[in-house]
Amino acid sequence: MLHRSRRALCAVIAALLLALAGHTLPARAQVAPAAQADAFTVSGVKVDVTTANPNAGRDQAISEAQRKAWDTLYQRLVPGGKAPRLSDHDLARLVAGFEIDEEKLAANRYVGTMTVRFRPQAVRDQLGGSGAAYVEPPSQPLVVLPVTVVDGKPILWEDRTPWRSAWEARERGSSLVPLVVPEGEMEDLQAIGAQDAVNGAADPLAAIARRYSANGVVVARTTLPASGEPTRGQPLAVDVVRYGLDGSREQFPVSVRVDADDRPADALARGVTFVAAALDEAWKRDNTAVSGGEQTVAVAVPVGRLEDWIETRKRLATVQAVTRADLLSLSRMEALVALTFRGDVERLRQAMARRDLGLTQAAPRVDAGVVPAPALELRALPRGAGASQPAAPLPAAAPVPPPMAAPAGPGVVMGAPPRDLGTIPARRY
Repeated sequence: MLHRSRRALCAVIAALLLALAGHTLPARAQVAPAAQADAFTVSGVKVDVTTANPNAGRDQAISEAQRKAWDTLYQRLVPGGKAPRLSDHDLARLVAGFEIDEEKLAANRYVGTMTVRFRPQAVRDQLGGSGAAYVEPPSQPLVVLPVTVVDGKPILWEDRTPWRSAWEARERGSSLVPLVVPEGEMEDLQAIGAQDAVNGAADPLAAIARRYSANGVVVARTTLPASGEPTRGQPLAVDVVRYGLDGSREQFPVSVRVDADDRPADALARGVTFVAAALDEAWKRDNTAVSGGEQTVAVAVPVGRLEDWIETRKRLATVQAVTRADLLSLSRMEALVALTFRGDVERLRQAMARRDLGLTQAAPRVDAGVVPAPALELRALPRGAGASQPAAPLPAAAPVPPPMAAPAGPGVVMGAPPRDLGTIPARRY
């Protein structure tokens, strides 16, 4: 049987005593880890150098660790890219600092493990100057809730399971998306329970995300025997669900091979690594900044209510390929937008679909008046429906002239739009 966590049991007893006494728990300050700093930190960099003396060996090892860390960071931020060779001076401009986690000195050998921290803006400037299409790391972390199902019962805080311990042992700075594993303190227990996590209950998920200033919550659920350890020779199956604060939900399975000679702890650690890698790939897929020149196309957005247009704009603001959206006109039934984006129209359609926005070819129009006829039509889809949208040939983007001032018909607003209605601020790349 799993051993009951002494900390969790004490927390439950304390909550009962306080409740009986009529007291409320004091509110704790929100936990706000430096998420972006973690994304620009590379840990576990191993070096092994041979030199004439230990001091020279340490200096050489630090230099080698920084170059290895730069290679790792570049591959983390630039999908499929190979880090360019930088001079010592240029590399020094990117490094904010380093820590020696472990070292062994000998007469002519230095072996160590280091953590290298990079300057986020300096790295962005380096990538932007190279013209590479890179991934902008998330500004906030994701909260990970490791749920173990034993005999049909989900366990989150009640027991210190091996699956939870594997997540707690995970090294920070080892992935693109910063991940936070709650410690299971009283405020965590009050925010969400195991069944709420499994059911994807919106309010408890939002509560635990707020507590850690997170951008969303990941429920990593696996079913294990009563021992809490995976069965040797059988795959470790992890059901991963990522919940966004905007109500989005993405589910994907992770399967880890467990060999007969694997130690249980090693198999669970690999499971943690695989889940983190899957979250990184999902973030890269949705947030790779497209390189190349900009182009603009007229897009019609059917709207039945003002709220429809606001929701479409909100989703549009999360599409990395889109750099600007200017409202040309707004009627009771439709908004006409000059959409500026990077890349081609097909890649734009794919990026839109991942944000539950459907981009299709617009129906021909006989008379567009003073407003350019839209080439494309954009609709907000039900959450989760974007990935199932079939691909259809789309026309190439055509230049859109600036909006012309002209008398507006009933219910139509012409000319430059109010900023709070129609403009998505341009992003820096």
